[in-house]
Amino acid sequence: MSLKRILFFIILLTSILGYSQNFNVEEVAKSKLVNVTGGASANAVLYSGNASRDPFTYFLNGNININIANLYNLPFSFSYTSQKFGYNKPVLMNRLSIHPSYKWITAHIGDVSMNFSPYTLSGHQFTGFGIDLTPQGKFKVSAMYGRLVRSSEYDVINTELVPTYKRYGYGFKTQYQLEKVNLGLTFFRAKDQMSSLSIPIPFELGVTPQENAAISFETSFKLFKKLQIVTEFANSSITEDSRVTSSTKARSVSALFLNSNATTTSYKAFKGQLVYPAGKGTLGLGYERIDPNYRTFGGYYFNNDLENITINASQTLYKDKLSLNLNLGLQKDNLDKQKQSQMKRLVSSITADFRANEKLNFNFNYSNFQSYTNSRNQFDYINQTSEYQYLDTLNFRQVNQNAAITINYLLKSDKKIKQAINANFSLQDALNQQEGKTIAGGATTFYNSGLSYILGYPERSLNLTASLNSTVGKMDTGKNLIIGPTIGVTKLFFERKVNTSFSTSYNTSYNNGDKQNDIFNVRLNGTYIYMEKHNFGLNAITLFSNSKTTKNNDITATFSYSYSFDKIKLRTIKKEDKIDNKDNLVHDNVLKIKFKNITLDGTKAEIVKQLEELQLQLNPVPVSETTNLDHLLTVARMTLDDAEFKEKVLDYLDQYTFDKETINKYNSLLSDVCKKLYQEMIQKDENIERSYTDAIGKVNNHKMHGVNSNEITDKISYNAYLKLVERSNKNQQQLVNHRWMLREFSNLAKIPATQLQTNEKIADFSKQEVDTIFDMIANKKPDIEIIEGLEEKIIPFYHQLAVKKAANDEIELKY
Repeated sequence: MSLKRILFFIILLTSILGYSQNFNVEEVAKSKLVNVTGGASANAVLYSGNASRDPFTYFLNGNININIANLYNLPFSFSYTSQKFGYNKPVLMNRLSIHPSYKWITAHIGDVSMNFSPYTLSGHQFTGFGIDLTPQGKFKVSAMYGRLVRSSEYDVINTELVPTYKRYGYGFKTQYQLEKVNLGLTFFRAKDQMSSLSIPIPFELGVTPQENAAISFETSFKLFKKLQIVTEFANSSITEDSRVTSSTKARSVSALFLNSNATTTSYKAFKGQLVYPAGKGTLGLGYERIDPNYRTFGGYYFNNDLENITINASQTLYKDKLSLNLNLGLQKDNLDKQKQSQMKRLVSSITADFRANEKLNFNFNYSNFQSYTNSRNQFDYINQTSEYQYLDTLNFRQVNQNAAITINYLLKSDKKIKQAINANFSLQDALNQQEGKTIAGGATTFYNSGLSYILGYPERSLNLTASLNSTVGKMDTGKNLIIGPTIGVTKLFFERKVNTSFSTSYNTSYNNGDKQNDIFNVRLNGTYIYMEKHNFGLNAITLFSNSKTTKNNDITATFSYSYSFDKIKLRTIKKEDKIDNKDNLVHDNVLKIKFKNITLDGTKAEIVKQLEELQLQLNPVPVSETTNLDHLLTVARMTLDDAEFKEKVLDYLDQYTFDKETINKYNSLLSDVCKKLYQEMIQKDENIERSYTDAIGKVNNHKMHGVNSNEITDKISYNAYLKLVERSNKNQQQLVNHRWMLREFSNLAKIPATQLQTNEKIADFSKQEVDTIFDMIANKKPDIEIIEGLEEKIIPFYHQLAVKKAANDEIELKY
């Protein structure tokens, strides 16, 4: 079967590419243009300290795009790192891929990932090939085939390594647009190859060859011209052991595409959303239900066992000065009543952003998270005397409240000096109750405050900052305080080619008035741009920590180099194409061109210069769109006749306006994603911290804790202890990375959409993903689907940054 599928995809790809070759050769000859764009970067990280990480790691990344005659795109990309992760990484780091495209045909070859549906194929990387067909019209198709998992033999020596079968998968997604309804069908199937392992796997490991089939049906349509309705129903079936020979009758749609046996199980998922535009905002209602244990082989992680109802609203008031966002949600689990407890969670939040004037801005947000858990121990079931009797003795209620306000005030701004003040305050309150009473240690309150002053000298390219931050915590055991200042300076040299920055901070913590530790850090950063294409960087961080029991000194240095090449044009000029300038001297007239809200004045050369300046304001923009604009601009630049020149400029402005509107929508959706993820990460923060504290507690309470390895006689118990230590280290790293990402998304949630690309990390993310999102917007994908695509990309992107940047962060226990 696998050979047949390979032949099928090869024939399909060949026929499509053969059809796509029917283009006008004369058009290629006229342009005689090949554009090559792209870049490469290398980073080396040196580390010295007490953390369990490699002293030297490196990262290599690169991408090249070749555009032929503005018809073909041949993008290549690669990345490689020596980084070793302390826990299972969500993405393959070392990969090579190519994504050639022609008009509405795009192929994906190599180590790539595709996203069909959040319930079928959802970002799982594979080694193989895929294709997207998005012609103008009603019908669109995507397909893929490749290896999802490598095979790994059973190691009789290192039994910690879990063996895996080689797994291949294939699937497709089709969309058809009727007059008023959009329909979609997604199919995905994956199967383990039993012959991929030569060494038998011990039965007790529970590793079996499996297969999976998943199918989903999507619809989207409008009622009453404005009400947008989006639904998706998914069904996934998994055969847990393909070796079982007894066959059973398929009990679901997806099971029809499997070799069903006694180990085959089936799961369902449903999601529906209503969106109604109201004024300058929207009203929304959503419902989602996912069966317990729902999963497919097309993703790394799936939410399951939940029922979620959400209500949201957004509105802009007072001449767009006030922006409001409201969210309300109710979530519960234990849908099949098989757990001993059921959790219900109530979520509500409000965010307000008010721009009083050009100098003063207020931002306020409040969230209230409540969860209820009704637990019954096993003896309630054993000892109950009636089927209607429940000993309701373990009722837990948890309330988390978060409030924050940020004030930005611009004191002065002119060519010589800029002054600004930023103040922020936040409150985090948690309450845990049982049977209506607060449990011991169940009430905590944290007050965070910060005040910063920014002084800038634009003519000198110099900025100075000073801030003071504090955190006050109130718990049953007493009060703790963390306080400290930070100062920083940035300066540009040599016509802004050299960018340097320095910052240092000091903070100290107290517990019930008793000093606990001191932390002092220094950060140095420098970048140098050579010939606008070569970028050299050096970043050094040193941290000194001094507590009652330990002293730490960590140093991390990062060396980076990047090279970018843009608009390398390979042009063939024949003798007959040469122009004798003496015979073609023309006098440029002053022209005036209007297009929508854009007005251009001047000679043809001056107007071309104005167009170039407009194009520089587009950010982010895909390479293909930049190439297209360059081509249109080149055509206008080479046009001599005034009337024809105006037509060419209007062609350019038409494309420019489309790109600008797409960029505005991209930034708006990306801003929504950042705000959404920030709220979701706040909700998950406590669970991640609890996992860490539980794991470290098991380590500290183990009988082998503190025992010298030379004195150990009980090897079994000691090995179990080492596994607990390993697990606690993984949970610690997960918490550190989560907290770093939480801080980053907290900052992003406060940045207006129009200024989002000024954030360096977001700008780097956009360079990687803007091509895909542009295509989705151009193909009029629903906003919900675009947002989901952004979420799936931005989370692993920031996860990789957290792994690199958060290693030295201290853990603050909040709950």
